[in-house]
Amino acid sequence: MSRDILWKLERCAAQSRSRVGIGVGNANSRLLPGVAKAIRFADIVFVGDVENTTRDTVRTAEPERRLVEMLAGGAIDAAVRGTISARKTLQHLKLITGARHTCRSALLSTAGGKQFFLLPVGIDEGATVAARVHLTVETAKVLTSLKMHPKVAVLSGGRSEDKGRTKAVDRTLANAEAVTKQLNGIGIDAVNCNILIEGAIKSSNILVAPDGISGNLMFRTLVFLGGGKGHGAPVFDIPYAFVDTSRSGAAFGDAIIMAAALSNLNRAQQVESKQ
Repeated sequence: MSRDILWKLERCAAQSRSRVGIGVGNANSRLLPGVAKAIRFADIVFVGDVENTTRDTVRTAEPERRLVEMLAGGAIDAAVRGTISARKTLQHLKLITGARHTCRSALLSTAGGKQFFLLPVGIDEGATVAARVHLTVETAKVLTSLKMHPKVAVLSGGRSEDKGRTKAVDRTLANAEAVTKQLNGIGIDAVNCNILIEGAIKSSNILVAPDGISGNLMFRTLVFLGGGKGHGAPVFDIPYAFVDTSRSGAAFGDAIIMAAALSNLNRAQQVESKQ
């Protein structure tokens, strides 16, 4: 059973205490218990409208906008979406940071405890070979920063011998081969596993789905039907530590720990770049 990634994130988060904001929108019984798990790793600020808590709270009718403003303004070191709207939050992230696009990579664990990053998981993300390569590179940077070796499994819509069955399958086979070749070309350890996800998970810590729709379906099937867990999804292409979560069943404590760890990694990189 692998606990490596979460364990590394916890160790990184513990190095320096960060102030992490979490969005509070729709009521969710898992929010407060989840947050309690992360108290020893971060100072937590609720942003929204939460009742029955003595913790630091910023009450607002627009938690999506306020959370991002606090992050960009330095009032918090990192942010977790929590239970607020994904669409509104990502819109504010793009508007306030000036980013044209954002992309996410979800940290998951199987029912047996094997941890890995899955990408793309946004239905409108990873539509091209270049986009999936970029997202894989950003995810690999996280693992490298945690002193872990990224091992990538690239997936497609069939086995190699299925070529010619349909144009859709042929396209995914060709794209998977292109993604694998480009990743290998820049020094990333990547293998084309075709559709054999059951074998890919045994030796990899990053899985690359054929597109965002299939990645989202894989995520939802594992977490909501297959006994797996979602621990949070770092958002890339912005200059801040922001972790996305699923409102319906996220491990909010793990997401806070991840956000705190990413904040510490960003801070360390900034210090290193100035030296």
